[in-house]
Order: sequence, then structure tokens, then C-alpha cells
Amino acid sequence: METPLPRSRVNGLGGCPVMVLVGGLGTRLRSAYADGPKVLAPISGKPFLAYLLKLLADAGLYRVVLCVGYRGEQIEQWLGDGSRLGLHVSYSHEDEPMGTAGALALAYSRYANGERILAMNGDSILRISFRRMWGLHMRRGAAATIALAHVSDTSRYGSVEVNARGWVTSFREKTYEATSGFISAGIYLLESSVMDTIRASDRGSLERDVLPAQLGRGLLAFRSDGYFIDIGVPEDFVRAQKELTAVVRL
Repeated sequence: METPLPRSRVNGLGGCPVMVLVGGLGTRLRSAYADGPKVLAPISGKPFLAYLLKLLADAGLYRVVLCVGYRGEQIEQWLGDGSRLGLHVSYSHEDEPMGTAGALALAYSRYANGERILAMNGDSILRISFRRMWGLHMRRGAAATIALAHVSDTSRYGSVEVNARGWVTSFREKTYEATSGFISAGIYLLESSVMDTIRASDRGSLERDVLPAQLGRGLLAFRSDGYFIDIGVPEDFVRAQKELTAVVRL
């Protein structure tokens, strides 16, 4: 039986549940790392996930739910309850692939029903101030806020367009043209109203289904020029070996 997370007495950033999607198969990374889920791929001898969790702990975020799937038992064996990192970590196991939206909805129903949550991909890191993102979200009264990373080449990811008031207006598909711009960094602050919508359909993709549908209801952008890395492909996995330890000190 899964143990519920402790609830913070303060309705602020520190008590916000963080749901990290770590259930991907990592097929594009297999030529460089095939021994387990890609979030355990070693960066200078430490799992990539250790760097992401360190950023959360440094920001005072301690309520972490890992949405696990492929070889999730390896993650649980390595991390345990997260106490050695100053975290309270729980695991939401999916019995079959449900897509990122489905995995998030399942974890939400188990651990954070009715709460505002921070959701994020487990295979990428954007160095941002979570507190500033939280503050923007609260000041603007947004139902959903997405962190955007500025990169020199958006062709691999597709770009995100934002209007003068800071609201996302469109998601552009991947292209072969190498241009600079903003991309989704895979970090989202979501109110319970948005999560109820996601939970209504227990399958699907956050990126392809949920976020485009949210445009008409209001999706706020938190733009950042902080360091960004996504280890989904071998060349960026190699780049992480050279760069990440200088960005996140374990």
C-alpha cells in the first residue's frame, strides 16, 4: 500500500507536490545507455535524476512523486524514500503505458487530489527560480503556467509563441530550420481545475493533447534564459557529461 505524502501547513511553494515523469522508454538514447530508465543514465558517475532532484531540494520542494513505468523498480532501488536527499519521495506505478497525461492523472489522483501541482519531465533540466515562476503564476491568477527555455536551435523541439501579455498563443511543429527561440522546458504549474480536465481522459500526451487544448483557456509563459539540457538523444547525453556538474553541484 502506498504511503500518502505529508501535507504542508503553508499553502506555498515548499508544500507544493512535484510530479516527475520518469516512465519513458528512452529508445533514442539506447545507443549510448541501455542499462535502465534514461533518468538513471550516469552523468559523471551520478544518475541524471540526482541532479534534477538536487535542484528541487535546493528550492525547498520536498514532496516528490515519481511517475514510474519502464524499469521503475531500478529507480526505487536507487532512491528509496528520498530522505538522504532531504525529500519525501513516493512512487506512482502504471501497469501499462498511459502517456504523459495519463501517468500524471494517475499520480495526481493518488497523492495530490484537489491541490495545485508542479509537473515536470524527468529527462531534462532548466535552471530556473521556481519561486519566481510560482510568484508569476499566483500574481496573474493563471490556471496553468509553462516554463520556456531560450535555445539557439529550436528545430529539434518546435517553438512556442507568446504574446505581449505573456500568454502562450501557439506551439509550432519541429522544422529543419535552425533558429533561436523559446521551447517548452517540460515544467508546468497546474491548478486543480486543469488536473481535473486531464483526469477526465486517462490517456494521452501533455505536449500533444493537453497543452494545445489549454491555449483557449489561458496558458501563461514563464520565460527563462537559464541553462537547459535534455538527455533524450546521445549527443546531448555526451554534452551533459561536460556541462552539468558545473551547473548543479551534488
